Amino acid sequence: MKRLTIPILLLLFIVSLNLPQSYAQDYTRWDLPSGAKLRLGKGSVNDITYSSDGDRLIVVSSIGIWTYDSHTGIEIGFIAENPDNILGLSQDGSMYVSLDSNNSVIFRHLLDGRIVTTLTEDIEDIRNVVFSQDGKTLAGISNQNIHLWDLSTGAQKGTLLGHTESVRSVTFSPDSTTLASNGGDGTLQLWDVATATHIKTISRSAQSVYMLRFTPDGQTLVSQNGHKNIHVWDVVSGKVKSRIKTPSSLTMALSPDGNTIASGGFKGLHLWDVATGEQIAVLGGQTDSLRSIAFSPDGNTIASGEYDNLFLWDVESGERIKSITGHTDGMSGVTFTPDGNTLVSTSRSKVLLWDYTIGEYKKMIYGGHWTYYTDLNLHPDGNMLACADSLSLHLWDLYTATHIAALPNRQPGGRNTATGRFNSIAFSPDGTYLLAASNDKTIHVLYLARTYVDSLVGHTDAVNSIAFSQDNHLLVSGSNDQTVRLWDFDNRSNIATFIGHTDKVLSVAVTPDARTVASGSEDNAIRIWDVATGNSFEIQTDHTRGTANLEFSPDAKTLLSCGSWGDPILQIWDVATGEQKKIITDHTGAVYDVDFSPDGKTLASASVDGTILLWDYQGLIDSNIETQELAADVNRDGTVNLQDLISVASYFGQTSNDNPADVNGDGIVDILDILFVAAALADENGAPSINPVSKDMISTETIQQWLKQAKQINTNGHALQKGITMLEGLLSELTPNKTVLLPNYPNPFNPETWIPYQLAMPSNVSLHIYSTDGHLVRSLQLGSQPAGNYYNRERAAYWDGKNEFGEQVASGVYFYTLTAGKYTATRRMLVCK
Repeated sequence: MKRLTIPILLLLFIVSLNLPQSYAQDYTRWDLPSGAKLRLGKGSVNDITYSSDGDRLIVVSSIGIWTYDSHTGIEIGFIAENPDNILGLSQDGSMYVSLDSNNSVIFRHLLDGRIVTTLTEDIEDIRNVVFSQDGKTLAGISNQNIHLWDLSTGAQKGTLLGHTESVRSVTFSPDSTTLASNGGDGTLQLWDVATATHIKTISRSAQSVYMLRFTPDGQTLVSQNGHKNIHVWDVVSGKVKSRIKTPSSLTMALSPDGNTIASGGFKGLHLWDVATGEQIAVLGGQTDSLRSIAFSPDGNTIASGEYDNLFLWDVESGERIKSITGHTDGMSGVTFTPDGNTLVSTSRSKVLLWDYTIGEYKKMIYGGHWTYYTDLNLHPDGNMLACADSLSLHLWDLYTATHIAALPNRQPGGRNTATGRFNSIAFSPDGTYLLAASNDKTIHVLYLARTYVDSLVGHTDAVNSIAFSQDNHLLVSGSNDQTVRLWDFDNRSNIATFIGHTDKVLSVAVTPDARTVASGSEDNAIRIWDVATGNSFEIQTDHTRGTANLEFSPDAKTLLSCGSWGDPILQIWDVATGEQKKIITDHTGAVYDVDFSPDGKTLASASVDGTILLWDYQGLIDSNIETQELAADVNRDGTVNLQDLISVASYFGQTSNDNPADVNGDGIVDILDILFVAAALADENGAPSINPVSKDMISTETIQQWLKQAKQINTNGHALQKGITMLEGLLSELTPNKTVLLPNYPNPFNPETWIPYQLAMPSNVSLHIYSTDGHLVRSLQLGSQPAGNYYNRERAAYWDGKNEFGEQVASGVYFYTLTAGKYTATRRMLVCK
C-alpha cells in the first residue's frame, strides 16, 4: 500500500493545478433571457469570495454571480440575478442569499440553485446579510436594526437594538459567538449572538466605517473608515492599537492568518502589517478604482476586482499572476459596422470591437482615463469612428486602432470660450460632414470630420439629439427648448419646427425615406410626426425618466425606445398604430443605446449593467412565438428554460384539464408537451449552450428516451421538428467531451459529502477513498453508467463518511480516486468534526 501513496499525492498535485477546462463552456450564452441570442460582457465586478478549498473564485457582478476556476481563470458557472436582489454570500462561497419577487429572503446553493431555506418574517428593508463563520447564523441589516436568524430552521433568533442611525457594517467573530457592528451614529458595538444582547460599546466616534473584520484570534477588530483610514482595535480594551493612513481605501481584506491587511481604492493595492500598521508592499498594475479584495484560503494569492478588471496577485512576490478577462463596465453606446461583421461599443473608459456572431472580443481600440462617451457614430464606409465625451470629439481609425484626432469643444476660430459638451454626433450619409449637437444651442458642422465650416442656429436651448435621413438632405434635431426642428442641410436652413412636447426633447430619429420623424422627451412620451404635414400623434411610454434614445427598424415599421438613468426597460412600438409590441426588462441597469444589424435580424441593446444583449428581433415581435412561449412557460416565471422542461417531465403521463404542464391542452402530459417546450427554447442557431450549474437538472438518458418516443409519432409539424432539433442539441450539449472528476461538496464536511463527475462515454465507474498514508478507507462501486453529468445529490457519488466497517472516520485530509474505464483522477477532501 505504501507504493500507492506517492502516485496519489502526485495526482492530487496535478489536479490541483489543472482543473478541467472541459467544464468551461460558451459563457456568452449562459442563463440568457428569452429571445436573447448572446450576451457580450460579464458586467462590472462588485464583490469577490473564494470557496473554502480555494479552487473556485465567486464574483458578484452587476448582472449576477460568476464562478471561476481560481487556478485557470476559466468560467465554470453563472447565475443571472439583479445585483440589487443579491444580499450576500456565505463565508465559503457555497450559498448565496437573494430577495425574491414576493419579498422573501431565499437561501440557495450556488452549485445547483437548490433552496436551503426561506425567510419571510422581519425581513422588511433588509439590504445586506452576513453569515457567521460556522454557517449557523445569519445577520441581516435593516436600517437601525440587526436581525439574527438560525440558518438550519429559518427561525429568528433575535433583533439587536441600539444603533440610532442606519447600520453600515457587521461582522462575526471567528468562533461565531460575537457580532461587531457600526452605524451612522458613529458607534462601534459588540453583541452576544446566543442571547442577542449588547456586550459593550468599543467606540462612540468610529465615523464612516464601511467594513469590519476580526482577526482569527478574535482579539482584534479592523475597521475601514471612509476613503483613507484603517483602524486596528483591541477588542478587550476598546483602544486603538494602530491607525493606518492609506492613499485611498474603498475596500479591504484580512489575510487568513490575520497578520496582513490588503486595501485599495483609486491608487493601487496596498499591503499593511496589522501589528505595526506599516506598509509591506504596493502591488502595481491597477488601472481603476478597486471595488473588492479577497485572500485565498492559504493566504498566498489575492484576488482584486475593479469595474472591468479582475486580477490575481502573488502575495510573496507582489506580481500579477493572472488577469481574468471579460468583465465590462457600463455600456453607453453600441453600433454595427456597415458590413455587418463587427459590433462597436463604448463603455466608461473603453471602445471595444466584437465579433457579435460568436461573442468573441476582437480588440480594444481605446482604454485609459475615466471618461463618459455621450455618443458614437461610424463613418458610412465603416473605417472611421467618432466618439463624443464631455470635453471633445475623438476620431479613430477603426481597424488600425489608431487615434486620428481630438477636437476640443471650443468655439470656432480658436476662441477659448467653451461650448459645453457635445450631446449627439452624426456623419452625413455621404460621409462628407460630421455634425455635433452641443449645449451651446447650435449644431456644429465639420468638413471631413476635422475642419469647422458652419453652425446651424435656431434652437434656444441645448441641442440633445440629431439624426440624418438617408438621402443626405434632411437633418432632424431635438432640444431642451421642447421643439423638434427640421433642416434642409444643403441650404443650412430651418424648414420646419414641430411643437407638441411638454418638456425637453431628448432624442430624435428619422425613417430612411425621410417621411416620418420620431421624438422622445423628458415628459416620457414619444411623438410620431408626418414630415409632409407636421401632424403627429403621441405614445405614452413606460419610461420614468424621459425617453432618451430612439431607433427605427430598417423597414421603418417599428420603433425602439430607451429611457435614461435608472430605467432598465427597452420598448418596441408599432409606428403606424403606436401600439406597444414588446417590453424588455432583462437588463439590470439602464439601457442607454440600441442598434439594428444591417440585415435587420439582430437587435443590440447596451446597458449600464456592463453588457450588450443580442436579440432575435423577429422572434421578439412575432406574436405567435410569444403566444407559444407563454404556454411553454410552465412554471410561469416569465422565461422558457430548462426548468420548464423539468416541470413537464415531473408530470409526465398524468391526465388533467388544467395542468400547466399540458402545454398543448390535449388533457395529457406527454412527449408532445416536451417537444413544444423544447421548440420554445430553440432559436435560429439551434440549441443554446447550457450553464454548467443547470446541467445536472436533466440527464442524457432522459433526453434519449424522449427522442426515441418523439421519433415514433407523427412529428411533421414545424414546431415539433424544431423541438426534436432542440432536444438533439441539448443531448449534444449535455454529453461531456471529456471525463472529469470534480470537487466534492460540501468541503470541509461532516458527516457526509457528494462527489460530482462527468463521463464522456459509457463507463464502469468506481470510487476509492484513501487516507493520507495511502490506506484504502472505502470503495464505492457505482457500476456501469451512461455518458453524462453527475453533479447533483441524486446523481453524484455519495460518501457517508464511514469506512468499510461502518465506522465514522476521524477528522483529517482524505483523497478520493475515480476510475471510469481508462480514466483515473484523484482529488482531496477534508473531514472536519
